[in-house]
Amino acid sequence: MNRFLKSAFAVCLVLVVVAGSASVKAQTVLLDGLGSSGLFLQLGLGANSSSGTIHAPCVWSENTNIVAANDFSVSGNPSTPLKDAGSAWVAWTTGSGPGASCTSPAANAMIYAYLSTDSVAGNRCLYNSNLSGGSKCSIAYPLASVAPAGLILPAGTIVSGAITTANCGGTGECALPSSVLTALNLSTQLVNYAGTDIRPEDAKFAITRALTNCGSVVATGSQILGLGYQNGSAIHTAISGSTNFVNVINFALPTSFFVTPVGATPIIVAVNDSTGTGLRAFSNITSQALAHFLDGTYSFTDQASGSPNATGSAVTVYIPEPLSGNYNVMEFNVPNRIGTLGGSFATSQDVGLNQPSSQRNCTVTSPWPVPSTTLSTVLHNPLDFTVSGGGRLRTVGANIITNPSLITGTDISQELSSVVGNTSNSLGYGFWSAANFTGFSAVATTAKYYSVDGVDPLGASGTIPTTPAELANVSLATTADGQYPIWSMLRLVNVGTTQNITVAALAASAQDYSVAVHLDFVPLANMLVVRSHFTPPGQTLTASNGSGSTAYGSNRATACSATETGGDVGGVVIGLKTASLSHSPLTLSDQTYCLTTSTTGQTGH
Repeated sequence: MNRFLKSAFAVCLVLVVVAGSASVKAQTVLLDGLGSSGLFLQLGLGANSSSGTIHAPCVWSENTNIVAANDFSVSGNPSTPLKDAGSAWVAWTTGSGPGASCTSPAANAMIYAYLSTDSVAGNRCLYNSNLSGGSKCSIAYPLASVAPAGLILPAGTIVSGAITTANCGGTGECALPSSVLTALNLSTQLVNYAGTDIRPEDAKFAITRALTNCGSVVATGSQILGLGYQNGSAIHTAISGSTNFVNVINFALPTSFFVTPVGATPIIVAVNDSTGTGLRAFSNITSQALAHFLDGTYSFTDQASGSPNATGSAVTVYIPEPLSGNYNVMEFNVPNRIGTLGGSFATSQDVGLNQPSSQRNCTVTSPWPVPSTTLSTVLHNPLDFTVSGGGRLRTVGANIITNPSLITGTDISQELSSVVGNTSNSLGYGFWSAANFTGFSAVATTAKYYSVDGVDPLGASGTIPTTPAELANVSLATTADGQYPIWSMLRLVNVGTTQNITVAALAASAQDYSVAVHLDFVPLANMLVVRSHFTPPGQTLTASNGSGSTAYGSNRATACSATETGGDVGGVVIGLKTASLSHSPLTLSDQTYCLTTSTTGQTGH
């Protein structure tokens, strides 16, 4: 743990005071953040929403990687940073005064910004930006104005039935004024929030695992094995024509941080098959069969039935990079899960205890696990394994798919866009949102999603919702009650012991937009369950489920008073007040448990 981080709370208080002052002399950046691509669209729409407390009517976005997080914690030299680029949006108010507008904002205008990278990069840059010895990570925006890409507000349209506003004529979005760029690029501007699909403790464990000797246990007695990357290296994509990569950079958790949950969303398993006789012939896949496709044990279409000896056509599986939130949620809920009702498969998408030796992404595969004294590094970077005519390919970042007839034109994860582009029995996955799956409108007749273990995540019987009518009927009930096995909380994080009130406002605005327009996630007040929290290997903390948080509304376990702490990716599902869940091995609710035993809830599972 790094004990010398600044408290961002004091910074946030200063920003709020400046925002409310009539004597503001310069435009103020209230939020400057980065992280999960799964939150990219919802946060941008939330910042713009006319019903939200932020209501920044002016929006700009880009998708050409001209915005980047610059981290020099490895080199120690600000002139040689490692860069993580991605799509970005900026929203701003016009301010008040004569002639104030989106193109010419007044000096008291407020600015909000977000860069799409991944969950681990978001957490790491936030913490490295707030080091007491000086910032070692910042977000660089272009020095000159660039035309908007229309990722948040599509060109020439205002979202039908939505509560967004477009204020730059027929373009919808606006070019960035020079004054806004100047404010964002100030050398004193710190990153003050991150978007993440996993808890900060899980993000720290993800980088720890990535840097552990390949094939060696991450801790004594653990089934989880290291991936063998080096600090300062990069993970590359195997997708032809793409140069996407993500940096592997170690970081320390701050002594204090505040996590604001936005909502819970499922990971959707999608397939594309133009024949209809391969992967599209199935509607359900078991967790075990899915684990076997992900780890390379299965490679034929008919094995989706769960029969190991089945044949059929070859399958191509797209595997996200291991620092992304969606990878970690899938990894520890399916192939590498621990102690769930269906048992532990103890395998992996990269390096697993029970993974076939030919599919282990390590330079040393025997003895297994690899002794920590035997040097073993990553074998294929990018991950690219041939499996009986099919294969497993690494994906990184996002590709652009624009569809103006839908809610927005936006970039979607490379694993999903790869499934869209490959009709020859491809399989991939991603967090549900209308934006993430918008590209599937082009392959509506050949693609579908699977139920997992007999549970439908969207209530749409395999049809991937892309039209307004289909989106209006999306149900996330099986995430709210925890029956669907692959889901996680989407969260915002700020450094300090207290919640950044502007972060809270952004989270609330994103929730309001999701409920009013289309269901991208389950607001916390509608959740009936949490996941058991635990201490990740190599960390020292007292885990708590946070079941008593007021964010859960009337469903909260009022007897549980401890603040949420610890990792929860892959944690066992626990009812907040529900005494018994058929899909959970824990028969007591957290409310009952805290009433009779303690205030921390049922942790460590």
